[in-house]
Amino acid sequence: MGGLLVRAYRAGAGAELVLLHGGGPDDARRAWEPVWAALAGRARVTAPDLPGFGGTPLGATVPTLAGYAAWLGAFLDACGIERAVIAGRSLGGWIALRAALDLPHRVSRVAVCGTRTRLVGRLGGVTCPVLVLGDPPGRDAEKLAAFLPSAPAPDR
Repeated sequence: MGGLLVRAYRAGAGAELVLLHGGGPDDARRAWEPVWAALAGRARVTAPDLPGFGGTPLGATVPTLAGYAAWLGAFLDACGIERAVIAGRSLGGWIALRAALDLPHRVSRVAVCGTRTRLVGRLGGVTCPVLVLGDPPGRDAEKLAAFLPSAPAPDR
């Protein structure tokens, strides 16, 4: 990605699911490890450390919602992901919603947890389905797994 090294975790098979962590001292592993196994059993899960967090340097990423959404588009390209469900916790939820606005052709669904839910309902323009979960996401792993699109039936 333009010379920027990104620490990311990948596992599973099926529908593409990208998990975005929150701000502060958070990173992908800390935010999502409690639900990793349950989700990787249902989807191809990718969880990056956002620029400026964990093992990923900020680089040239502008640390705004729009800047992180643009970074997410480049990250999806680098991973070969055309379209994905984006789930985000706290700051990651806001980035997921911004990406749904800025990159609607790349985001099939959005799940947010730990995001001020009363404000999420006021966000106009998001055309994909949005699931609001509690925080921490571990309590709602099954709801998130059920929110994933069904796998297409195999060709016969």
